[in-house]
Amino acid sequence: MKIYSWKHFWCGLFAGALGVLKLWRSLRGDFDNGFVMGICCIVMSARCLYVALNEDAYEKDKAESAEFQNVSRSMFGKWAPVVINIGWVVAIGALLLILLNPNLAGISILLMLVGLLYEIIVNQMVKKWM
Repeated sequence: MKIYSWKHFWCGLFAGALGVLKLWRSLRGDFDNGFVMGICCIVMSARCLYVALNEDAYEKDKAESAEFQNVSRSMFGKWAPVVINIGWVVAIGALLLILLNPNLAGISILLMLVGLLYEIIVNQMVKKWM
């Protein structure tokens, strides 16, 4: 068995271990959102491991990534990395805001949703031009 992408391989193993841990903790305790999160992590793990261990999937993923990067650079110019990633920065900043002040949970949830919605919109715009 040949590994075509070590990055995808390690991410797949980490996501799988996190998913199994979430499932185990959720089934041990009460049935909460940890179960859903565990399933999501396991699905992500399966996709990452498929790309890491399958040559055709790796080549397709690599070509799509290069095309996405080229299209985003042509759309946004030198600001492409900022425009593409600002939504994640807002979402992570909202998580840090919850850690700093738990009383601002409502604002943080709103910021996380805005950041994720921004990411979805920008990614769909770039994919539309691909």
